[in-house]
Amino acid sequence: MNAPDPSATEKPNPERRSNSALLCLCIGIGLIFLAQFLGVGVAFTAALSGGSPVAVVGGLGAFIGIMFAVVAGVILSLIGGIWLAIRVIADQTGDKEERRYRNVER
Repeated sequence: MNAPDPSATEKPNPERRSNSALLCLCIGIGLIFLAQFLGVGVAFTAALSGGSPVAVVGGLGAFIGIMFAVVAGVILSLIGGIWLAIRVIADQTGDKEERRYRNVER
């Protein structure tokens, strides 16, 4: 009476396995660009503050936070890039069922 679930019999799409790697790479690149953008703002704020101790302490805190963002961005970008490269190589050397890109009809 109960029909089998069609999603259980279908094989998962091999393209979905690369989503996490691409997301990791894009978040890392985004953090690097955000740190660059915010770093320019911190430099202008520190330069135009007039030597206020509160602005200097805030600028140092922002500088430390921006450096953490850059380091995290570089690490995430490297992990995501290596992960994507491994996924591409694995997709090319996989089973015949996973070689969807080579058997495209034109």
